[in-house]
Amino acid sequence: MADPTPRFHLVAFLTSLTSSLCLAALLGLGIYVNVNKFLVGKESSQGYRVVDLDAGSWNIVCTVIGTAVGILAAVAFSNQDDILTRRELANDRGVLAIFLRPLTVKRGWEQIRSLQLPLQRTLLILCTIASALMGAAVVALFGVHSSREIIINPTSSVALAGLNETYFEYAREEGLFPSGIPTASSVSGQLSGFLYKAAYIAGRKMRGQYSPYEIYKAYLPEQGPLGDTTYAVLNTGGVGLNVSSYLQYSGYTEGFNIPAQFEFNELSAIAYGTQVNASCQDTTSEYTVSAREVEQVTLIYAGKPGGPNITLLGDLDGYKILTTLAIGSAVTIDPDTGYPIHTLVIPEFITESALVLECTYSGRETLANVSVASSASPLLIGDIVQRGPFIGPLVKQRIANVTHNLLSAGGQGGSLARGFIDAEYNADGFNNTGMASVLERVIGQLGEAYISILRQQVERSNINNADPSYSSGSELRLSVTVSRIGGAQYGWLAVLGILLLASLVGTLRTCTSRKAVGFEPQDAVALLSRLLDSPIRDTTRLNYKDKFTVLTADGPEALREGKSNP
Repeated sequence: MADPTPRFHLVAFLTSLTSSLCLAALLGLGIYVNVNKFLVGKESSQGYRVVDLDAGSWNIVCTVIGTAVGILAAVAFSNQDDILTRRELANDRGVLAIFLRPLTVKRGWEQIRSLQLPLQRTLLILCTIASALMGAAVVALFGVHSSREIIINPTSSVALAGLNETYFEYAREEGLFPSGIPTASSVSGQLSGFLYKAAYIAGRKMRGQYSPYEIYKAYLPEQGPLGDTTYAVLNTGGVGLNVSSYLQYSGYTEGFNIPAQFEFNELSAIAYGTQVNASCQDTTSEYTVSAREVEQVTLIYAGKPGGPNITLLGDLDGYKILTTLAIGSAVTIDPDTGYPIHTLVIPEFITESALVLECTYSGRETLANVSVASSASPLLIGDIVQRGPFIGPLVKQRIANVTHNLLSAGGQGGSLARGFIDAEYNADGFNNTGMASVLERVIGQLGEAYISILRQQVERSNINNADPSYSSGSELRLSVTVSRIGGAQYGWLAVLGILLLASLVGTLRTCTSRKAVGFEPQDAVALLSRLLDSPIRDTTRLNYKDKFTVLTADGPEALREGKSNP
């Protein structure tokens, strides 16, 4: 027996060392990439590292690199197994014949079948199998994948008191600029359509005809947009989370980070809301109602001492008599409490009389669970988490004044009367039965919608919060899908770690000097040449008929001692 040749030692050492270096580099980079998120995209945003690359080409490169390193590791493990066989063959105890086969999965299966599972050989088999996963491991650790991220905005919603503050908005490029004071803004244009819809639906419900299957009648679903948010029902609860600003990147954020490119999954939050209720009492007996006719136009007056005086007119010419519903409106303030009294007058032009209702407002601030299931889903308002203070006189006055302005715009009753007329509910003003309850419902919904619109102006993802104390108790959790490099489970890092450890052990093994045979016992050509004592090379052509025969140009030449049983 002779010591291994320096050349073989060098090859085994270099393959194990190179494998170790490659695996160490991949392991270190894999840890770095998974700890530091690298998103794939063309636009950067604060809190995220963004790389602009083609995902398909990048994943192909990762596959090629992983496959190459896997092959290198498999070669290194095979060389280690060969060294074990050389040393055992030179040892007095010898080597099992099964280990004269090179390290392959097939040999591993034969080891399991014959229960020949020495520790070092078994580990090398397992590492060889694991090296076949290198392509998948590198793609998992460095490839471009879709990753689910949870983004938390701790100041997503604002209490009523915060709506009087000045807010600033972060733009994509321009930086920070004033967004204004919510309560100082005009929102009538956004509420007019909502009021018509609420009145139309309430009217159809009062007639028992609110159904998508009602023929010849337009059906308006309660679900629909209000401002920048789609609500599932008309009662918004005063919740004003600006959902549209979370469906895509709207600009820089404060207090949390949001990527510039993402796919919206779902949203859940604890958000501020304000419940608004209206109570309307029949006070017709307290008012003086009179009428006079001027050229087929009937004028009806309703008033009382110290109270409002309201005049309405109705054109009774021809078919117009069927759509003469008018709703007069006036707001007065109780000098003792500061609470508004909203007076509504519904005239009956034919009988020259009128129904007079005095409406008051009440409400309470809340914190409620809200959610959005997908980018196409409406905002759902769930259970109330906490009830806050009751609304005060200033808030009530704002709600009453906004309602009054909408009823006065575009005629007598505005969108409210038009909705009732189109729904064919009391379109002529002749039947005021149940009118008080319907108006309570509609103007209560309008009050909540008004506060929702105010909140939407500041409950945006890119708004600078004026005072975080106004957002106490609120929180928003946004689930998005982003394209990122890596993000795989740590099990793939464990695969690299195990292969690295095995390669390092193999590197040390090749550095130790122990007695071993000088030829390659796992090479069938070398082993046959040794056994038959004949110069057989890789290019030598053989056949077997009861014995090995070398086929030469001069004809068959039997090998010495080559006869054996088939």
